Amino acid sequence: MKRAVILHGTDGAPDHNWFPWLKKELESRGYEVWIPELPNNHFPNRHVYNDFLFNSGWDFSDNLVIGHSSGAVSTLNLIQDERCPKIDVGVLVGIWASMDGTELDKLQFKDLFGPDGFDFNKLKAKSNHLLFIHGDDDPHCPLEQAKWLAGQTSSPIVILPGGGHLGSNHKELTELITELQNRGWLHESHLD
Repeated sequence: MKRAVILHGTDGAPDHNWFPWLKKELESRGYEVWIPELPNNHFPNRHVYNDFLFNSGWDFSDNLVIGHSSGAVSTLNLIQDERCPKIDVGVLVGIWASMDGTELDKLQFKDLFGPDGFDFNKLKAKSNHLLFIHGDDDPHCPLEQAKWLAGQTSSPIVILPGGGHLGSNHKELTELITELQNRGWLHESHLD
């Protein structure tokens, strides 16, 4: 059975945004899907998250891992962790690359990003594919940063006009499924 993990963003939960819809879509295609509630997620912390995820008993081998916002950053943190096996596909929705916002932003996200940034060679080696999806008018995460990350990882980026942060304004994100299907990165075995 194929496996998928969906990581929510800051102050998020498994039942927010398009996550329940995506879970059903993936399950209908034969995936086992896990949407964990990330601990203390008002202050995303790469160490706390990775310890939580790797101590969960979930096997991340060959997974489809989808993250939104700080959950997208957490997806990259997960992939480059030594404990993470090679994943199949990482989908980064509404991501950003660094803390350059207000002092409050720097306090809230100080433990999300590693001091040396991302190891792009490791990210490419430990994933078969990465896909970036971003709104052209995201008010929280600059499109330029998502484009830069996509470039550094030699990955495609899909820009959605009027998508905003692709969060609570979307109960479905059909483009995600469509892009995975079109690229042959969605392993389907429909359950009837």
